[in-house]
Amino acid sequence: MNKPVKRIDASTIAFLRQWMQLGGDMSLPALELLKKGHTEAEVVAALEAIRPRGDALAGGAMDQPPLLRRAPPQLRRIDAPFPLYTLDDFLSPEQCAEVIEFSRQAMKPSTLSRSNYDVEFRTSTTANLYEIDDPRARDVDDRICRTLGIRAPYSEGIQAQRYELGQQFKPHLDCFEPGSLTYQKYAGMRGNRTWTFMVYLNDDVEGGATRFTSPGIAIQPRTGMALLWNNLYPDGSPNKDTRHSGEPVTRGYKVIITKWFRVHGDGPVLHD
Repeated sequence: MNKPVKRIDASTIAFLRQWMQLGGDMSLPALELLKKGHTEAEVVAALEAIRPRGDALAGGAMDQPPLLRRAPPQLRRIDAPFPLYTLDDFLSPEQCAEVIEFSRQAMKPSTLSRSNYDVEFRTSTTANLYEIDDPRARDVDDRICRTLGIRAPYSEGIQAQRYELGQQFKPHLDCFEPGSLTYQKYAGMRGNRTWTFMVYLNDDVEGGATRFTSPGIAIQPRTGMALLWNNLYPDGSPNKDTRHSGEPVTRGYKVIITKWFRVHGDGPVLHD
């Protein structure tokens, strides 16, 4: 007797889509569905149903997003072997202080997408601002998308990271290595991370620079300033010159916002 089909309901499909859009490890909900009695074919069909169809690399749109074409006076190109920019006054000091305050209670130890036995590799805390029901968090997320000019379906939700005295994030890439297990988990459906958009929320700190290790460039926090770069070559392969670290804080603390953009999403890539 054939085993009856256990359909994956609409609410579960909606959860899978949201989890994927936020950049989650897709192997986790897939395993949960298998544990609940769904067949592999049913799980594969559900994942295929939510797979984004748009490609941000097609036509080279990701190389020159609208912000770079507008070239406002507060945008400054840094001399680096990859597209690297600072954008002054992205947020006001008052907005920065608000984010620092409402993200404080949501901070949890930062995680890594791959195993690392160095307990000092990443010692900051992280708040998933996309989980906070606060219009100020949603406004910042939307502001980043509209400023860079890439629509939200091609991005992950924003996070805040806090670095206390001595905390750091050792040299790493924001993008994933194609063909790796980590890539399959985090980028198999949404594609790799393209642009990183980081915002410094305070500058009353010593240490804590963002250092790009290959070109030897260090950017010191400045309140409200954004730092942005493209992690990929035009063909979509990782640009390993983007390897960077969050240097240890030697006085005070540092808080930043981070948002990553992705190759695959739904609908038009760019804001008009």
